[in-house]
Amino acid sequence: MARRPGRRRGIWAISLLVLGVMVAFGPVVYLFGRFTPVKQSSESMLPTIPVGDVLAMERNPGEVRHGDVITYDPAGWGLDGPFLGRVVALGGDHIAYAAGDRTLTLNGKPLDEPYLRDGDPGAGGVSFAVSVPRGRMFVLGDNRGNSADSRFHTEHHEGTLPVSAVTGVDSGLHEESPRMLVLGLVSSAGTLLLPVALGLGIASLVARRRKPGAPHGPVWGATQVDAP
Repeated sequence: MARRPGRRRGIWAISLLVLGVMVAFGPVVYLFGRFTPVKQSSESMLPTIPVGDVLAMERNPGEVRHGDVITYDPAGWGLDGPFLGRVVALGGDHIAYAAGDRTLTLNGKPLDEPYLRDGDPGAGGVSFAVSVPRGRMFVLGDNRGNSADSRFHTEHHEGTLPVSAVTGVDSGLHEESPRMLVLGLVSSAGTLLLPVALGLGIASLVARRRKPGAPHGPVWGATQVDAP
């Protein structure tokens, strides 16, 4: 049985269209499925995160680590969130600060905090010494002089919150990060496939509508009639 004209081009057009849509929109689905954008509206994380900056917070990171910048639900303090802060201690740690000290101490050792505004760990004038229970965390802002963090909620489990209060972890994802560049290139490649698929589809339709030419050579089954 003869093939329909343009059939092969039609198959290629459909295949490239499906592939192009998947490649072009796959990175978008990935980003919105795994990350959520959060806009910083306060000065609590200066100078690390300026007011108005938008962060891509990773949902369900699986693990919270020392130094992570997180969004968290402060319901344990009787407040509405989410808040943005930095994890400085986790379950089993002892975190402390005494007015006049040059650093916080974590498990008896000075805590290096290069991210602090003006390098002042004690801005706000609050001393504390907390042994963090298992499954909980102690959260501070980088701008210690303007951050409503664990130091000011010691009436609730000494200011600690459950790790389950974390709603997102800063992924470090931004326009110039390697991961974003790769996702952008993949999406661009998929977008380029779409006009190719469209062109093949049009060519396939044109080939199907084209009238077949007159047959060449003998016509089998025809009867020859001699002229009188």
